[in-house]
Amino acid sequence: MKYSTKLNEFDILDLLNEYQSELRKLKHKTDFVKSKIANLEEQYNAIKKVKAGFKPAKEESPEQAEEVSKAEVSVTKKERKPYPLSDWDKFIIQTIEERGHATLSKEIYESVKQKAIEAGIFTTDDKSKAKINQCLVKLTNRREDLRKVKYKGRGFAYALPDWYDERNRLKKEHKIQ
Repeated sequence: MKYSTKLNEFDILDLLNEYQSELRKLKHKTDFVKSKIANLEEQYNAIKKVKAGFKPAKEESPEQAEEVSKAEVSVTKKERKPYPLSDWDKFIIQTIEERGHATLSKEIYESVKQKAIEAGIFTTDDKSKAKINQCLVKLTNRREDLRKVKYKGRGFAYALPDWYDERNRLKKEHKIQ
């Protein structure tokens, strides 16, 4: 079957309508994106003012002051609530509390493994080590329930934040034994 390479009147009209429709859609998208960009730039500038300790000036309009206060609210809303501790997290913290001093990750693993076996959630050594490492990262970096302690050797020891003095040093009674 041989197709004609020439367009007839209806094909041309159809294509024109389609292209004009696409052009209208793109113009609408462009306007939408420009308004979003302007809105985000306003929010960004307001946040920068808040972070710089900006106080509304007397000549500042009420609308501008309200914008800054909205930015303050949006900055505080971004702070996430800490999610609840898992059983593994609780076992780790409990192990460190029971020992009463900064605890090596190797010691944590041995104790938590036993607790996981007793709780019926232990699967394999590899999976448990990975899970404990994930929990230690979460508890030290994201939640700050534990703090890393450097020591002469490989890896870290972990301690409770309460065990530090006002100069941010680990108290003697909680040092690694």
